[in-house]
Amino acid sequence: MHVQSDAQLPVNIDSVRALRMAGRAPEAQAMLREIASQPDAGGVWAGQMGVDMSYLGLFAEAEAWLRRGLHYPMSDVFRYRLTEELIMVLLSRGNYHEAHELHRANRDTGRAEALLDTLFCGDRPWIERLKPKMLGMDEPVAGKSILLLVEGGFGDFVLFSRYVDALLREGAREVVIEMFDFWRDAVRPREGVRLSVPTVEARTVEAQRCHRAATVFHLWARYQPSPYAPQADPSALIGLDAAKDLPPEANALLHADGPRPKVGLIWRSASSARHEPYRSMQPGDLASLLADTTCRFYSLQVGEPGEAERALMQAHGVVDMAPYLHTFGATARAFEALDLIISVDSGPAHLAAALNRPVWVLLAQACDCRWYDCARFTPWYPSMRLYRQTQLGDWSHPLAELRAALNRFAPSKKAYGLRNA
Repeated sequence: MHVQSDAQLPVNIDSVRALRMAGRAPEAQAMLREIASQPDAGGVWAGQMGVDMSYLGLFAEAEAWLRRGLHYPMSDVFRYRLTEELIMVLLSRGNYHEAHELHRANRDTGRAEALLDTLFCGDRPWIERLKPKMLGMDEPVAGKSILLLVEGGFGDFVLFSRYVDALLREGAREVVIEMFDFWRDAVRPREGVRLSVPTVEARTVEAQRCHRAATVFHLWARYQPSPYAPQADPSALIGLDAAKDLPPEANALLHADGPRPKVGLIWRSASSARHEPYRSMQPGDLASLLADTTCRFYSLQVGEPGEAERALMQAHGVVDMAPYLHTFGATARAFEALDLIISVDSGPAHLAAALNRPVWVLLAQACDCRWYDCARFTPWYPSMRLYRQTQLGDWSHPLAELRAALNRFAPSKKAYGLRNA
């Protein structure tokens, strides 16, 4: 995220970004700290310095630079973006309560135009219709139709969709949720909830028809006053159609006889979100995990595997489920046959946890702020466990911890027949 013109930044900031995107985090961190130590460091680009530090997991330093940057004059859009970054840094450092108040202010009606300009660039008529309709943090919703715009990915929707019921309990007449087609078969139909598609045509109609608009991120700010006690069921809107199943050949692979526990794997994200390239893993990172012959592994990656991935799967007998996973509902069906899902931070990891399947998540050191500063357990999902990097880009520590846990998990599953527990 760039909040200010790069022309205002030191020329060698581009080198920092190039190193970061190349996966050379320690070098990028060292170079950025060197820039920050210069006598003339700061000025109007202080906020952008904080953003770059945040991307590299230097959260304490990022907080100081972001606060410094917010003292300078800037446009409403830049102020909104810089405040969003500060909120994420505060959450990552465990300073939830200040982050919560900033989040509520940044999502309130005073920043509505900046939010929409950030989410949806360009001159579109439906955006102008929405600007006066954005939902206020404390605004009553009784009798109103609320349009929830797409913001973020499927994992964000799963995480925060638990608060849709809160709108209905407050008396909202209807909640219209924008949703891509390949999300729909993992969503439980509910009275008072209608699904829409995020197209220009549909948005133009809904922007005119609905009384207010928001995103699920607004619901997080509106309804969750405490970080460690989400006040809603994570499966409130998440569920599967009992009439839809995987093809027989997919079920045959998943239900093959054998005593070994069945473990699903997701090692890279399909999105290009801000946490890449550190959120995803390289195929070689998995070799030590796949060497565990007490488990049978299933790849839940979607799409065609790369050459290195295909070679690794063949070498370790990993079953490739990609040909059968075209929607999130199909992926969820695969979860039902597995004893454990091991995943990087991804939409399917959220889906597995919302369905109360056991899922272990590998997190980069500069991971999403919504994992807070939790060590192993997360208040978002009872069935999820977290394994964190201690150094950005280095998976050796969390993988060692996860392998040790897997060594304890596999014999207990085999001995006590706890499949689908």
